Amino acid sequence: MSKNKKMSLSGGDATEKFIYKPKDLIWAKMKGFTPWPGMIVEPPLDLLSQQRRANTKCVFFFGSRNFAWIEENNIKPFEGPWKDELAKVSKPAAFRQAMADIDKYIDDPAEVDDQINESCGMPNHATEADFDKIRDAVDSDENPMDTDADANNGVVVHVVGSPDVEGSEVVEAGENNADSSASPTVTVATPATTKSPGKRTPKAKSVSAAASATKAAKASTTKSAQKRRISAHQTPTGANASGAPSAKRGKRVVSGGAAASNFDGASSSSPTARRRVEVDALLASLAAKRTPNAIALLDRPVVTRPETQAIDMNSRSNTLADRDIVPSDLTFGFLGLGMMGSTIVKDLIYTGHKVVVWNRTIDKCQPFVEAGAEVKDTPMDVVEAADIIFCCVSDPKGAKDLVFGNCGVLQLKDLRNKAYVEMSTVDPDTSLDIGEGIKQCNGRYLEAQIHGSRQEAAEGMLIILAGGDRTVFEECHSCFKTIAKNTFFLGNVGNACKVNLILQTIQAVSLVGLAEALALADRFSISLNDIIDIFDLTSMKSPLLLAKGKEMAKGDFNPQQPLSHMQRDLRLVLNMAENLDQSMPVTSITNEVFKHTKRLGYSEHDSSAVFVRSRF
Repeated sequence: MSKNKKMSLSGGDATEKFIYKPKDLIWAKMKGFTPWPGMIVEPPLDLLSQQRRANTKCVFFFGSRNFAWIEENNIKPFEGPWKDELAKVSKPAAFRQAMADIDKYIDDPAEVDDQINESCGMPNHATEADFDKIRDAVDSDENPMDTDADANNGVVVHVVGSPDVEGSEVVEAGENNADSSASPTVTVATPATTKSPGKRTPKAKSVSAAASATKAAKASTTKSAQKRRISAHQTPTGANASGAPSAKRGKRVVSGGAAASNFDGASSSSPTARRRVEVDALLASLAAKRTPNAIALLDRPVVTRPETQAIDMNSRSNTLADRDIVPSDLTFGFLGLGMMGSTIVKDLIYTGHKVVVWNRTIDKCQPFVEAGAEVKDTPMDVVEAADIIFCCVSDPKGAKDLVFGNCGVLQLKDLRNKAYVEMSTVDPDTSLDIGEGIKQCNGRYLEAQIHGSRQEAAEGMLIILAGGDRTVFEECHSCFKTIAKNTFFLGNVGNACKVNLILQTIQAVSLVGLAEALALADRFSISLNDIIDIFDLTSMKSPLLLAKGKEMAKGDFNPQQPLSHMQRDLRLVLNMAENLDQSMPVTSITNEVFKHTKRLGYSEHDSSAVFVRSRF
């Protein structure tokens, strides 16, 4: 082989298909590089986050000891005619070092395995290779060795690391080079006379050397003078100090780069992919110049789902204990035992109110049954048993389903002497629809929007914003006195929803401003606790911002008011503004910040988790 021709692996039989598993030794070919010795491994964490093509394997390159995604059609088993062909050609020192590295691994794999485990993380669960071993053991017991190739539509399947089926050998035609045009290769199956055992490698199945190959004559013609030629002695462009393919070039293969056109199929990089590679290279160069503190900022915390806190039926608020509350003689129904609903129902039971409850998850009702509440199977059953029915669910759709859906409130056609109180955070249109439906069935309707957090609900310090039927508002006085420090009656249906959403807008915009300011302080390496202490001395201080600032400083996002609920409120506000042609650019940007934080996995955390998005 001419030294100024690009190295490639032979095409082999077009009907052959190799199945690669972790720890298999292989030859891997990247675009612009000669075939290089490597090993199939589980991908490290940084490669898992990268975009990659289908049918790719993570390859560990010997010599350079880095990783890259390589397409399967650019991978061949290490033992075979490819090894013999490559060994005949003069190679640069980097390639000889890689060959020495893989020989060292075959003799003693401990060092390389430790490095791979350190990069990829020690496996603490069953891997695909473990299941493959079990499958292979079952197949060896149940399936005959002379499996017919017709079962695979004519494709002869070879499992890398497994002995070939006895009784046949593959005779391959010559090698196709980048700068030569060869006649189509022909594969001839002949009875095997002898079979030489291949070199056995530790922690991998034995590899049988392919049968001795006969070479077809090569018809070489010179390509166009404009075609770029790469010398076989030249170290690959983009290689690291050892000369092997670098991780940067590996990323190019992942993001759109392809293998060389003469390596079992060709593909090309799109302009978009090339631009992505340039951006990745720029980011990599900037990351190398960052200080250790800046690099640490990029280590985003692992997002874990917050634990669901069980309701403590025995705890009592001192504020609630000091209030003189005379419970009403009416029976109150409650639909929805979520974060706010369960806390409200506990306080109602504690103050002596008779309560009937329902929840989609029946298990949540058990603590309230033990405390003295009655449980019903459907919302309609609660309506039949109660005089005034409260509803507190997570969104407008859920609120409407409980009223208009199957077994809902309106399945009871006559609601005379019944009252329905909507405590869910809904938009004015939804509240009007629900109120209209209740009134058509002779019922009374009140919207009672609750403003506050879970902690404020537990302490009975909520604010109630009501609108609708004034008589219902007065009948619910003992309940409102139990859970709220102030109540406001705002007139017609819809007014309370508007006021509540306006207050939520102020809170959300303030939280994002606080989060961005603390994120900037963190980048300056200024103590966040110092910022909060100084903030507490200014006229800007508020209990809400101080509490949220302390949560951001500690990274404690235990949900008091879930971030998803806050983003829902912003969406409702923007829908209202759209109907009025009211411009709200700051609220729109705030909504995008909350949406992005949800995408990062903090949907069920506290709204103060927007600090994570601002910081990173």
